[in-house]
Amino acid sequence: MSTAALSPVQARTGHLNRWWYVVTGFLTLLFGTSTVNVLFNVLGAPMTEEFGWERSVMTNGLSLETVLVGISIVALGFLIDRYGPRLPSVPMAMAFGVGLMLMAAMPNSQFMFYLLCAVIGAGAGAVNPVAHSTVVSAWFKDRRGLALGILMAGLGACGVLMPYLANWVLAWGGWRMTFLVIGALCTIIPAGVYAFITRMPADHEAERLAARKRGKMAGESLWTIARNYRQFWLLSISIFLVSSATFGLMGQVVPMTTDKGIDQVIAVGILSVLSLSSLFARLVVGFLLDRFYAPVIGTIIFALCAVGVYFMITSSNTGLLFLASVLIGLGLGAEGDIAAYMCSRYFPKHSYGRVLGFIYFLYAQGSAFGIFLLGQIYGATGSYQSGALPIILLVGVAIVCLLFMGPYRFTLDHQSASADNGPEAPHSEELSDETTSPRP
Repeated sequence: MSTAALSPVQARTGHLNRWWYVVTGFLTLLFGTSTVNVLFNVLGAPMTEEFGWERSVMTNGLSLETVLVGISIVALGFLIDRYGPRLPSVPMAMAFGVGLMLMAAMPNSQFMFYLLCAVIGAGAGAVNPVAHSTVVSAWFKDRRGLALGILMAGLGACGVLMPYLANWVLAWGGWRMTFLVIGALCTIIPAGVYAFITRMPADHEAERLAARKRGKMAGESLWTIARNYRQFWLLSISIFLVSSATFGLMGQVVPMTTDKGIDQVIAVGILSVLSLSSLFARLVVGFLLDRFYAPVIGTIIFALCAVGVYFMITSSNTGLLFLASVLIGLGLGAEGDIAAYMCSRYFPKHSYGRVLGFIYFLYAQGSAFGIFLLGQIYGATGSYQSGALPIILLVGVAIVCLLFMGPYRFTLDHQSASADNGPEAPHSEELSDETTSPRP
């Protein structure tokens, strides 16, 4: 097909191999939302020492940022389905990066610190996987799972590589220079990717724009999906509970291990293995999703994760603790891949951003709940041992939810699957009235 025969969208992107959307999405996530956790951990001590702040000021700022991340993810999902990925993502990504850069000029003012945390969180939705998962799912019919797995590996790579970069800049430039340099990278790379590379397929954009001309919004509203798709609630509950188990435990691995009399260096090594396992899991699970039924993959991996939880909490054997970290890392890395892939197979393509945004919101809230739960258990009992059963029960309920998902409702080319799968899901051409669709 000649360029002259292409639609405007195709003409702009026809020269670009679709894997570039995966690679550039990986780079966005490498300098994405996980950077905040790394910077606050690495730079928290010198910041509080200079300003004379309590450590709780840093944790309160991180909590505020996390809450706003969840809200911005949901908002971005709606905006992507209505305006496409570029228009809302560029300013949000710039707000995220510029907020980090402004930390370098921050005076001794807790108010300014919290304000910048709010700005960073409000923009962080664009440097989460929702926007790029929407793009990658639209471009890939074959090898979609692998593409999503490579994309999601950017989150794991950030957790592995960013601490080294932050410590290197800190050693020669101090904490202000670290915020400035890494903030600049977090501004230029994600915003540049969205502005100059990220595109949706021509047919997808044509349907969205046609709906806009009619004063409507392509796809089904989140409220309609919540009422008509039982898979929406099953997947949401499953991801929330597994996130509670994996992230809740990840935040306590080092103190949990040292409480058993194990050396601090070994405890940090166990945490590092967990992070590496999660990075490896994103790639492997993505490969498997192209070949096997996603709920079965999730069931097996989450069951292995439950075994890891049991060993991590109850065992004092170093070998078993390293094995536990591998198994928990599998669950930690798999849930993002599984959520992104299953959204493309159970829900209409023009509702993908809204659905995945909501599920990622629950993903973030689940991690906060898990940390809170283990903290309360430790505070009440003085030990993490009593947390084994509740955490394993959370994973067990998540597995049951996956087992009730049923057959895929949409094919890889986003067409409605057989009517045998239950009530026919809405086709991608269906529209919802943007002025009357209830908000979640």
